Formats: sequence, structure tokens, C-alpha cells
Amino acid sequence: MPTYTDEELALYLEHIGYRQDARQQASQNPLACLTDVQHLHMARVPFESLSLHYSRHRLLSLEPEDLFNKIVGNGRGGYCMEVNTFFACILRSLGFTLYSVGGRVKGVDGYKGWDHMVNIVTINSQRYLVDVGFGSNGAPHPVPLEDGHEFVGVAPTRGRLQYRNLEFHIDPNQRVWVYSVQENETAPWRDMYHFVETEFMAGDFEVMNLRTMTTPQSFFVQSVMCMCTVLSEGKEGPVGLLILHRDYVKRRMGAESEIIEQFESEEQRVKALERYFGIMLSPKEQSGIRGLASELRAKGGHA
Repeated sequence: MPTYTDEELALYLEHIGYRQDARQQASQNPLACLTDVQHLHMARVPFESLSLHYSRHRLLSLEPEDLFNKIVGNGRGGYCMEVNTFFACILRSLGFTLYSVGGRVKGVDGYKGWDHMVNIVTINSQRYLVDVGFGSNGAPHPVPLEDGHEFVGVAPTRGRLQYRNLEFHIDPNQRVWVYSVQENETAPWRDMYHFVETEFMAGDFEVMNLRTMTTPQSFFVQSVMCMCTVLSEGKEGPVGLLILHRDYVKRRMGAESEIIEQFESEEQRVKALERYFGIMLSPKEQSGIRGLASELRAKGGHA
């Protein structure tokens, strides 16, 4: 299975601001190490769709070296299959035992096809869901695979895992892991996605990636988005979210959410990506969005 070199691992840990001896921590207290690395990763490596808009070719590679160059070398992120493939390589490089599986996201019309990827990490015989690529409703830390387990995500949001049958299963004995979210203590639980325990191969994700990055119905093809978590002052854990979606930037801290900037042109959006996420798009990248439905056009013409 692919891993990164010691030099690449050191560059990544510096990139996310992990200051301890990661391999020693992974050996002595693996769950604490995994949790800390995930927190720092999700605050520094955004969940984003930019390369599907600000690019001439709009093709996304899942090759580990391409991902390293994009994420660490260029300070970018990616969508689920990119960032979870990359994170799996990082965790293997730290000595963790894990495998990757496929999932289906639940939309307004029910579950779609295989379009999500998560990692399952085993620590002392206990397996954990580790997902750094689901966005604002994702789990920001490792979640034990225990039926009925509930946890606090980015408060006040709560998450839950259930191992159960789905309404469309023909065989009533079928079981999958269902990840659900409750936005606050009075809100209903909403199923976000489900995943299986069967290990998926690299070729499976290549097929999933091809469809997700090319079909016009894909959320990522339709929407320019970029988001990351906001850590507490002492970086003990996530306390909020910073989200750029189409023509605005929103900050959510606890139960409070506010739009902090709205834009009408590509120039404004490009500046916002640099200001809030540290992402600098080259002139060539900026020109890649021209003519797409996702382009922000200033009144009277092109941005």
C-alpha cells in the first residue's frame, strides 16, 4: 500500500502545524495522535472543488504523489476521494492500520450511487470511521464503529452511527453503517451517508472519481466551494466552520452563523480564497472558469 517518505511526512506535519514526534505519539497513544492530526488536517487542508472550475482540464488525480504536490506543495485540498486517499497514505506512513471503503451520500431523492470514500482505522482491535472529506456535516474526529454511538461534532451538531438495514434493501438481513447528523438537540436526525465494511481497491475509486468529477449532475461540478474547520484558540478541537459556497463566505461558530462576505465577480471570489483560505490561484487557473456556468460574471460582462 502507498506511503510517503520520511521527508514528505515531515513536510506534511509542518504544513498542518503538528509539532510533536508524530511516530512516537502514534506508537504511545495512537487514538490521541490520530485525533490531533485529524483536527489539524481539517483546519489546514480544505474540502474544496476548485480544480473542477479553475482549471483547463478539470481532471482530478488520485495518485499519491499528485495529491502530495497539490495539498502540501500548492496548499490546496480536494473533495472526498482526494483528501481521504491522501490522508490514508499519511496515516499508513505514521504506522496506522487502515483500509478504505465506499459509501453512498443521501440526497433529496434518496441514496445515490457509490460517490463517497471513507477510511476505517483499527486501533487496539477497535475500528474507527475517519473521514476528512464530507464537508460541514462531517465527523471532525475518529468515530468508533459501534451501533448507536452518538458524539458531538462541531457543537451544537451531533453525529450518530447505526448498523442497520436500509429501506431499499431487498434482503432484510443486509446491514450497512449509517452516519446521521442532528443540527441541535431539538432538530430531527438526518441520514447523511452510509458505508460498507468491504475494502475497496484503487480501481474502484478511480471509477467513482471519474463519474464524480465529470457528470453535470455532480454537486462538485456545479458548485465552487471551499471549507475548513476552525479550531479553538489552544487548538484542542474544532469550534466552528469557515465556508465559501458559490458567491459568499460564511462563518459558523457554535450555533451562530453569519455571512461575512458576499461577492459578485470572479475577482472578488479569487481574493476571498486567498484572504480566508490562503489559496492563491494563478492567472492560468483563474482563466479556466471562463464560460462555465459556475463563473461569477460582473454586471455588464465577464468578471
